[in-house]
Amino acid sequence: MGMFKDVRKLKKAAEAQLPPEHRGMRGGFRAMRDLTAQGAQLLDGATKAAELMTNGRPGTATITALRDTGTTINDNPVVELDLQVNVGGSAPCALTHRQPISRLHIGSFQPGATLPVHVDPADPAVLVIG
Repeated sequence: MGMFKDVRKLKKAAEAQLPPEHRGMRGGFRAMRDLTAQGAQLLDGATKAAELMTNGRPGTATITALRDTGTTINDNPVVELDLQVNVGGSAPCALTHRQPISRLHIGSFQPGATLPVHVDPADPAVLVIG
């Protein structure tokens, strides 16, 4: 009988370690699955960005407008940038790009600033700054 008490104590201790939004959920595995899915999405995004840095068409983008979305990732604001993108040999195109910006670098992302970009050859609306 004492073993079951110990298991309940361990379960309560583990539940106390969960973030408040995950407490009380039936089964910690669901929370873990959700976190794993989010991690996979981040990894996929990072992989796509690295691929564009290697295989994307280099160009420049001029910021025409900047908006805060109200979302933060790791205390960094996610912003929407209206860009005028120029890739050699193509007509300039206007597009909106959303990404988190480090608070340390937000001063570099102001209207009128020109940034280096790499554009997806298959889809010119997809780009990575850098």
